[in-house]
Amino acid sequence: MVEGGKVFLIVKSLITGSVREQTLEETIEYFKENILGKGRCYLPEANRIYKEQQSYAKELIKGLEEGEVIKG
Repeated sequence: MVEGGKVFLIVKSLITGSVREQTLEETIEYFKENILGKGRCYLPEANRIYKEQQSYAKELIKGLEEGEVIKG
């Protein structure tokens, strides 16, 4: 669950949605329903990274939904 650090899940989802010819809104909805908060880690270090990843993803999705310009 923690591969690629905090940006992996969101980037992978956006690319996958694009390849599937989904709209940004469809991709965001899919991400929120099927990916966000669905993982589980058991090692303390992995759990810390997972929490960072989820927090980053939530903020990024919120910004995309609100039409904000996202800066890394």
